Amino acid sequence: MLNAYLMGPGGSNYVMLETAIAFAERGYEVYLDSVIIKSRRDLLDLAGFFGVKQSEVIDINIGEPRCDPLLTINTSGDVLSGIGDVMYIHYPSFLNHTVYYPGLTGISRLLGDIYSLVNASLFPLIKKRVRLFIANSKFTANFLRELLSINPIIINPPVNLDDILEKQVLDLAEREKKVITVARISPEKHPELAVYLAYLLKKCRVSTILAGAFSSHNKPLYDELVELSVKMNVDDYFEIKTNISREELIELYRKSIAYVHITPKEHFGISIVEAMAAGTPVIIPSNSGSWIDIAREDAKIAIPYCSLKEVKCYIKALLANPQLWRLLSTSGRARALELNRKSFREKIYEVVKPLLDIKMKKNRDTERVM
Repeated sequence: MLNAYLMGPGGSNYVMLETAIAFAERGYEVYLDSVIIKSRRDLLDLAGFFGVKQSEVIDINIGEPRCDPLLTINTSGDVLSGIGDVMYIHYPSFLNHTVYYPGLTGISRLLGDIYSLVNASLFPLIKKRVRLFIANSKFTANFLRELLSINPIIINPPVNLDDILEKQVLDLAEREKKVITVARISPEKHPELAVYLAYLLKKCRVSTILAGAFSSHNKPLYDELVELSVKMNVDDYFEIKTNISREELIELYRKSIAYVHITPKEHFGISIVEAMAAGTPVIIPSNSGSWIDIAREDAKIAIPYCSLKEVKCYIKALLANPQLWRLLSTSGRARALELNRKSFREKIYEVVKPLLDIKMKKNRDTERVM
């Protein structure tokens, strides 16, 4: 997961963590082999970042196992991170990066071109060795079917709702006139869209908060965002919060009037589900997997949008119609409950267990022969 190493932790890291827990809690000896986890401290820090209790990762080992593993699960979905008997794909990395992340320029575009080329070249070779493909959404699965004739099992990513559900849901009148968007501060997430959103919402006297993981590798991008907010005269209505604690993020969800997801063509969107669990209405791109898989294309669960100007209209409508706000708050929270981390652990174990059983039987048969 080189991207996480350079840009900061993201959804693939959380899937890795919950997948490891799913098998460790069932008695399997589990190892995490990742460029961002080199020590027990790294593992505990990552767990804390996602609100996972230390007791849940205590039995997880770090690095390569001493002997050949029963099974290798690649949860990054990226062939550059190595092969796997099972591959969990978040987005088709074999596609040109412009399909998911259009508009990249300069060094980011060059790196994207290299990344796409290497993945496209290696994926057909890796494909033959993968025994089970899992896609994080229908959106991702459609690409796999159409382009590679792969029919994956769909398991939506885990979402940690435990600490969110402990809090009381605040009514619209109890909230601040702020909108939150969560995105890693890196080019492919298009954080500049949060500044343009702030420009539109300022006219409604609504502030915009951009919260996300931040790496020193993206310091120039961070400076550009600050400069852009000043240039557009929205610095008094726009705030960037980087690498904040889990507790602060939850409070932002709870106290904001709405959550707006700014990344186009998002294949899922864990932060969207987190916001919904906090009873916060969400406004998401209509061309995304989040609209298909999370909202089920139901406008009672989430509001789809095609442009930021539409978002402005929807924010005004929510402020003017508390009944509509409460409908989205209630139905969104109910849908979020169906996407909890426990459900993910059960599903990933169920689909992978047959492969484990086959390997264990082969090992037993070999031992008898010897």
